[in-house]
Amino acid sequence: MAESPFLNDMVVVFGMAVAVAWLFRMLGAPSILGFLLTGLAIGPSGWQFVSEESVNEFAEVGLVLLLFTVGLELSPAPLVRSGWRLLAATALQVGSTVAVTALAMWGVGDVSWKVSLVIGFAVAFSSTAITLKQLSDRGETDSTAGRISTGILLLQDVLVIVVLLALSMTSSFASAQTLPASIVRMVLNLAGLAGLTVAARWALPKVLDQVSLRGGRELTTLFAVLLACGGAWAASRAGWSPALGACIAGLLLAGVDQRHQLVAEITPFRDVFNAMFFIALGMMVDIGAMFHFALPLCAAVMATLAIKSFLTGGAVCAAGWPVRIGLQAGIGLCTVSEFSYVLVREAAKVGILPEDTLDFMVAYAVGTMAAGALVIPAAQPFAAALSDRLNGRRQAAYPVQEDNGPSRFENHVIVVGYGFTGANLARMLKATRVPFCVIEMNRGLVDAARRAGTPVVVGDATRTAILAHAGLENACAAVVAINDDAATERIVAQMTAQRPDLYLLARTNYVSGIDALYKVGAKLVIPQDFETSIEIAAHVLKQFGIPDNIVNAQIASVRAGGYGMLRGKPSDRAAHAELIKILERTATQTFYLDEESFACGLTLAELNLRALTGCMIIAVVRSGRPTANPGPDFQLAANDVLVLVGAHRQMEAAKALLQKNRDAASARPGT
Repeated sequence: MAESPFLNDMVVVFGMAVAVAWLFRMLGAPSILGFLLTGLAIGPSGWQFVSEESVNEFAEVGLVLLLFTVGLELSPAPLVRSGWRLLAATALQVGSTVAVTALAMWGVGDVSWKVSLVIGFAVAFSSTAITLKQLSDRGETDSTAGRISTGILLLQDVLVIVVLLALSMTSSFASAQTLPASIVRMVLNLAGLAGLTVAARWALPKVLDQVSLRGGRELTTLFAVLLACGGAWAASRAGWSPALGACIAGLLLAGVDQRHQLVAEITPFRDVFNAMFFIALGMMVDIGAMFHFALPLCAAVMATLAIKSFLTGGAVCAAGWPVRIGLQAGIGLCTVSEFSYVLVREAAKVGILPEDTLDFMVAYAVGTMAAGALVIPAAQPFAAALSDRLNGRRQAAYPVQEDNGPSRFENHVIVVGYGFTGANLARMLKATRVPFCVIEMNRGLVDAARRAGTPVVVGDATRTAILAHAGLENACAAVVAINDDAATERIVAQMTAQRPDLYLLARTNYVSGIDALYKVGAKLVIPQDFETSIEIAAHVLKQFGIPDNIVNAQIASVRAGGYGMLRGKPSDRAAHAELIKILERTATQTFYLDEESFACGLTLAELNLRALTGCMIIAVVRSGRPTANPGPDFQLAANDVLVLVGAHRQMEAAKALLQKNRDAASARPGT
């Protein structure tokens, strides 16, 4: 059998991908950095393990599949939820980066405005794969900076499609001999795209229903890949970028009801597409040319990381977020996008970019990705340190607005964050007339709090000035209920430094945050997943008839031990077993007597509960005042809380009896 060079190249590429991914995971380094370096090593200008023809094929296939998954995940719902501030931040970030890059290109030499504009857009876009992977690995996807970065990346992906479409239109003009022919071809291409979109929006849901019904999961996945390849083929026939066609195919599938199922089926292959593309991108770098342009290349990479971080951070701050969040998002978006290669390649195809500029831009894109993958993990600590220094020099770095004078409160509760947990806590505090104020920096949540009549301090709670505005000196308790674990730790440390006696409760998303928050001064740490586990376990135990006091003791034991049982830590089993034995000997529960109960108005002698059920009333709480060992003449009333003692079956019989209403009184046993 004849040997297949492309098959050999596939074995080399994927074999190296597996080895590099394993090695970099062991080292705790970004795997994408390993893929880029691997491509440099095995490519035609390196060890030449892969032929130049295969490199172009790998890059084309990887790019088509990668852009298809991007289009598939571009749902309109997140764009609608982005809000004007995120749109403004993205517009400022892209506009300022394009403008600064274009000015720099004009200043360097004789460069046309078209070349400057294309390179400006190539620099403005940030790497979706690198940024999202870093956020996911560090557990910062749901943090404020993580949500901002994700939103900007999403809007950038939409803009990539627009720019690619514009370049395709330029290609149509360039390939035609006359202006009328160019216009006719452009109109026909746009009409064909519009007609195909309308037909696909009508037909795709019906076709997918039949595919899912008849073929199941495997046929659905095959159909999705077929649509990606078909979109790429149709775009290439129209003279457009195949990657653009694949992305449009993904966008069409993003609007069907089965979108989530398709995303679930394609997601396991996304890492394979990423590996294929980034290794191919590394193989396309000419190492000789890279060394030839070493000095300007290094200067361009370092300048891009610094200036782009500054411009992006400034855009986020200008849109209304604090300095710390702006800096963190800016550093997280400092890399150049994988789609920058697509833009410069398409520009080279239509004659806008010369060949040597294309080679430089490929090496430049790889350089920013590799350096950015190392820089991004330092975004959070660097942003925190720099914002602290800036705030120390200039207290008014972020405008603070204060509502209803929360610092005038005495013995109030400070609630940091007005998300789901913070809003529910605020409603409970308001209902029980406990004075409180909320610290929030998300303008949408601030507006929601104001509509609810909640006193709000607008700002970043990691700043001491914001805590002072919230009346930290006069507070009796504080609750930190935000999704950003790093910011939570900083807030707790700030509060503890100023008020060591403050009762401070913090919520964390991950197990690793429990010990860290206790170490910096939290009095109680509530891990979200563990509390959910406890609630589920409590309901299961009650369903099996375990007495309430034993369930409550079990919960208290787990919480008192710092959730050690759920974290796999050893516990004192002997003490725990003794506690259970004591509780089993004397089961105690409370029962609320509502106004519908027949027992209202009866004396304890008339009720005769012990004779009927074996359960005894040892105390009655009325209007907050307990009466221990009430006598037989004690008359029960609505809203009384009865303290019952007895065995489990006796307790159940007593509760069933007391729950009977007046109409059922005649059916009471013993009457």
